Amino acid sequence: MIGNIHSIETCGTVDGPGVRFVVFLQGCPMRCLYCHNPDTWTCEKNKEMSVKDLLLKYDGVKEFCKGGITVTGGEPLLQIDFLTELFRQAQEKNIHTAIDTSGVLFTPENTEKFDELIKYTNLVLLDIKHID
Repeated sequence: MIGNIHSIETCGTVDGPGVRFVVFLQGCPMRCLYCHNPDTWTCEKNKEMSVKDLLLKYDGVKEFCKGGITVTGGEPLLQIDFLTELFRQAQEKNIHTAIDTSGVLFTPENTEKFDELIKYTNLVLLDIKHID
């Protein structure tokens, strides 16, 4: 399984509890005025990485990133299949998982993929952009 990765931050301290390994995925449909990461908006290919490669990178810094893995973006739900597989394999290694999402792609009519992702997610950082 391959993901379109914007960048990786080791030892992140603001994207979930503890010191974390933070994966920024490429692509977001929102275009928020005060976005912290507008360079992640485009869905064009950036750096393709496999789940295995990301977990190997995590293994290289896990002594420092005891908080776990956070996936943000961009909008992580654009790559929900990749995200689900990453979190599934992380859970097998007892790595805490967190997703930072606006939830913009969630639809109550079709929750099958979201339900699968949530089975492997320890924490959802839901960044609501507008109440209506």
